Amino acid sequence: MKNFLMITALAIASLSIASAKSYEVTLNTAASAGQTELRPGHYLVKINGQYAQFLNLDNRHSIMVPVRIETSTKKFDATAVGTKNEKGVNQIESIELRDTNSKLSF
Repeated sequence: MKNFLMITALAIASLSIASAKSYEVTLNTAASAGQTELRPGHYLVKINGQYAQFLNLDNRHSIMVPVRIETSTKKFDATAVGTKNEKGVNQIESIELRDTNSKLSF
C-alpha cells in the first residue's frame, strides 16, 4: 500500500511539473535580469516558485533568476518584455505573461 501511495504521489507531482506553462521570449541584444546577464537568443521562461527559469533554446543552458510576481487587473494579450537602458546596459524590468494577469518584475 505504501508503494502505491508513493507511486501515485510521484505521478501527481510529475503531472504538475509537466503542465507548468512556459512563455517564449526573444532577446535581440544582451540584457540583465536582476544581477544575471542573458545573451541574445530565444528563451523559454517558466515560473519556479520565486524564480524565473530562462532556458536558452539555442544552447539548452538554463538560468534561475529571483523574481517578484505581480498581479494586474487585466489579462495580457501577449508576452512582452519591458526593458530600460541604464549606463549602456539593457536591464529587463518586467515580463508580462500572455493570457494571464501575471507580470514578472526583476
